[in-house]
Amino acid sequence: MTSAIDDSAMSAPGRVWRFLRGPRFIDLPIRLLALIMSLTIFVPGAFEIVEPRYATFLVVAYALILLAAFVPLTTVIASTGLGILFSPLYPDLENMFPEALLLATAVLISRRRWIGFAVGTAGLGGYLGLSTWVGSYDAGFEGFTDLGYGWLTYSLLGLCASFVEARINREIARRERAAVDHQRSLDAMRTRFTCDMHDTISHSLTTESAIIRTLAKETDPAHADRLLAELALVNAEATKRLRQLVRSLSTWEAETSSAGTRDARIRFRAEAEQLTSAIEDGCAAGSVPLNVQLASLPSYSSSTLARHFRAILLELATNVIRYSTPDTPASLTVEIRGESGDRAELVCRSTNDSPTELTVVPRSLSSRATAVGGTCEVGSDEAKRTIVEVALPVRFMSPTATADTADKADSADRADTSEKAETSEMIDVIDPRSDATGETRSDATNDTRPGATAETRSATTGGTDRETGRRPETTTGPTTSGTVPARTESTDDHDKVDV
Repeated sequence: MTSAIDDSAMSAPGRVWRFLRGPRFIDLPIRLLALIMSLTIFVPGAFEIVEPRYATFLVVAYALILLAAFVPLTTVIASTGLGILFSPLYPDLENMFPEALLLATAVLISRRRWIGFAVGTAGLGGYLGLSTWVGSYDAGFEGFTDLGYGWLTYSLLGLCASFVEARINREIARRERAAVDHQRSLDAMRTRFTCDMHDTISHSLTTESAIIRTLAKETDPAHADRLLAELALVNAEATKRLRQLVRSLSTWEAETSSAGTRDARIRFRAEAEQLTSAIEDGCAAGSVPLNVQLASLPSYSSSTLARHFRAILLELATNVIRYSTPDTPASLTVEIRGESGDRAELVCRSTNDSPTELTVVPRSLSSRATAVGGTCEVGSDEAKRTIVEVALPVRFMSPTATADTADKADSADRADTSEKAETSEMIDVIDPRSDATGETRSDATNDTRPGATAETRSATTGGTDRETGRRPETTTGPTTSGTVPARTESTDDHDKVDV
């Protein structure tokens, strides 16, 4: 139906040209060859005798050579019959009908019409038999050798043309499939980017709006400062996520396979410094005395480890902001400890004064640590300050040759001499379940999706913390990267305790 529409929309010269060139790629060269062979009728000496009947036979023979490229099966039948008729009439003259028969046979085999090819071969054999019987020009062994060599040559050329056509069609099909797959991948990337952008912006705006509404009704200056600090963290994390989305769109990182995601290299130390800077700025905005300390960290990490590290650090910072005693110093420490060969532990530790003693491990932090084979422990120091420590087992690897595009573009990091002095090793999680089961278990207690709204988090602000015996101080939950989730469980849930 589409072909009929195209033909109707095509002009008359276009339709003529389409008929002449043929539907296949090899049709045009074959038809040009047939045209050149038929034009040899104008070569001097083509007509051996001057006789109208002979001239008519010769003209028809050359016409059949030209038609062999268009209607090969018809040409086979006509040239066989006329060749057998010509042979006894002019036994001493060269018969041109076998030439048309050979070309038509080659066209048939190029189209893989095996029955037609067999008919043409049988017709050529019948002609040779009759010529030998009547003693014409192509009789005997010499005729068999001449026409046999021509049949073999034409057949091989036709078969090669058939293979060329098939290869061209396979390559076209492969490229079409590649183009379709590329378009699907591009559409999926655009859809993912649009959804992530919408989810990040909508969630951040919803969370910030809830904090602002609560801040407008807050009369306690200490609680207001906490809300300002949390609002700054939410805003900083939203900005960071948007930058990551734009960078992933420009570099178009292949995230369709889990292996590709795990092998992606992240500038770990630079990310950690940016994150701690955002945490300190947010705490400064809310007058929360939180000191963040970074030990010497590897320059790179896998994207899986960076994602969990960012979520854990933000959750620890948010817990300190929410539940520490007002106007008391608090600290957040990140370090590598227990190095043994290529194994070590990445430790994130928060220390703060708390009105009540924490005896139960925060559920969301424990779930995220367990997802990568780590541990989460709570305790207190000599000054009775609450300590929450998350330890993630990591392994050191040599950085791959394929550096991150942003790493190449970031000239400031290259110019930083302190960055050059750092080790260029890369760390990754050890537990392979981090991608498969970690997110599933974390999602049960901590919604870290960019598009998750704050409805379930803010709806539970009226609940009471069973461990601390007090009401939450904000109506909003975590930042977009997995800070402490609000309690959506009932008050009988003894496992859900936040610092």
